[in-house]
Amino acid sequence: MSLYLEVKQLTHSYVRKGGKCNRNQQRKRMLSFAKHAENLGAKSMGQVGRRHVILYWKENRNLSASTLYSHWLALRELWALAGTIGEPPKPNT
Repeated sequence: MSLYLEVKQLTHSYVRKGGKCNRNQQRKRMLSFAKHAENLGAKSMGQVGRRHVILYWKENRNLSASTLYSHWLALRELWALAGTIGEPPKPNT
């Protein structure tokens, strides 16, 4: 199974609860990150780490501080859904 499909599966039940618009937006951000990490060679969430997140921030440094924070919130939720310990690195704003 690819990383993208794994994230899609992890977020399926996440989208079904709560505020639909925000959760769909967060899911899109999670899937965007999954594509990015897959392009860097990650094949599952177990292989995704700080390096993938830092390179994601460098690739998206043109976004505003509030948008980067929203992306970080999505990644933090993805970390929780995947059962990864700790939090992803925050963007340098």
